[in-house]
Parts: sequence; C-alpha cells; structure tokens
Amino acid sequence: MTPDALLAAPAVRLFALVSALLVLKMMLLGLYTTSLRLRRKVFATPEDYAFQRAAPPAGPDEDVERARRAHQNDLENILPFLAIGFFYALTGPSMFAARIYFWGFLTARVLHTFVYVRSMQPHRTIAFTIGYTLMFAMLVTLLVRLA
Repeated sequence: MTPDALLAAPAVRLFALVSALLVLKMMLLGLYTTSLRLRRKVFATPEDYAFQRAAPPAGPDEDVERARRAHQNDLENILPFLAIGFFYALTGPSMFAARIYFWGFLTARVLHTFVYVRSMQPHRTIAFTIGYTLMFAMLVTLLVRLA
C-alpha cells in the first residue's frame, strides 16, 4: 500500500492530523519550558550555568519544574497514543468512534497541559483521566479487533 493510499483512509488521515497537532503541542510546551528557563536563569545542567556565566539557584524553580513535569507527562501518554492510534486507525474503525477517540484525546491533552502549568486541581486529574480512558478504550477495541 502506498503512502497516498494509506492516507486516503479517513481514519488514518484523521489520526495523522491529530498526531501532528499533538506533536506540535509537545514542541510548544518544550519552547515554553525553555523560555521559562532562560527568563529565570534556571538551567538543566552545570555546563549550561557555566556557558551562561550564572550560578545555580539554591532550589528548584517551581514553574520550570511544573512545565518540565507536564512535558514528561506528555511523553508518557502521547507516545503510547501514537502507537495505539496508528494501529487502531488501520483497522478501519467507524469515523464516529475515531473522531471521539482522536479529537477527545487531543482535547484532553491540551486541557491537561493548560491546567497542569496553572496548578489547577482537580481539573488536571479530570483531563488526564479522560485522555487515559479514551486511549485505554481504544486499546481494548484494537485488541478485540486483532483477536
């Protein structure tokens, strides 16, 4: 199957779009973390402090750490989604279900980042749970279709 033929499948095309948006979201969060680090002179490594001719702070910067943890959470959740979603899209699912899983997961992850960076509980847990539940349901559906 050629790439053009693969992308002609509606669920695969939707998955590709949502995946690209999720990667863009992760990249923007990385830029946000970097900008916080630069503005507050809170760097990741000793050589960064030496390069900037700056002294390490006495303790961690909570905003930088929060952004870093949000990015780590993305890596722990979006990467599995990319694999699960890809194989799910290849099964030729109904577009109604694919839209719920893909757009729902994207929305949950965007909201999760927003509320994580702003220290908003229980909203962070709710957004995480919705995204995780959608991904888990998609995985179960995929496993049933493959069995």
